[in-house]
Amino acid sequence: MFLQQKDWETRENAFAAFTMGPLTDFWRQREEAEFTGVDNVPVRFVRFCAKSHDRVVVICPGRIESYVKYAELAYDLFRSGFDVMIIDHRGQGRSGRMLSDTHRGHVVNFSDYVDDLAAFLAAAGSARTLAEAVYTGPLHGRRHCDAIFAALPPALRCDGALRADVRHRYAPA
Repeated sequence: MFLQQKDWETRENAFAAFTMGPLTDFWRQREEAEFTGVDNVPVRFVRFCAKSHDRVVVICPGRIESYVKYAELAYDLFRSGFDVMIIDHRGQGRSGRMLSDTHRGHVVNFSDYVDDLAAFLAAAGSARTLAEAVYTGPLHGRRHCDAIFAALPPALRCDGALRADVRHRYAPA
């Protein structure tokens, strides 16, 4: 990972050019999809995959976040040899809402998140790569993700997977 340090320093000095050039080009390669979650709520996700990659990072965003926010992180992870999958939980981002007020996130039962995540993993990845995946998100999202994974059926639990925190770029540690 330290091999890209020089690239990161250069990119910071020309960030606008990076976002309008390489990052935009990368984002256009995304595969956006959706599946039908509990109670027919559409749940959206995005993924970036390459045949040469044998590792995957699953990102579970936090409250009120969308996968769109994670373009730069997805770019860096993908260039480091990882496939990247990011879900927009029900009531968040581009996924469906349960309330008529689309600005409010809401879930009836926590188990709906569990069932949605199980459906996401089934729709978006293979068991082989997911068993060795890195599951991450901001602290709120990762804790949420940990609780969801604890409630998943054993076949989908991915007990050997690594879980890690993602800190926002300019947030204090």
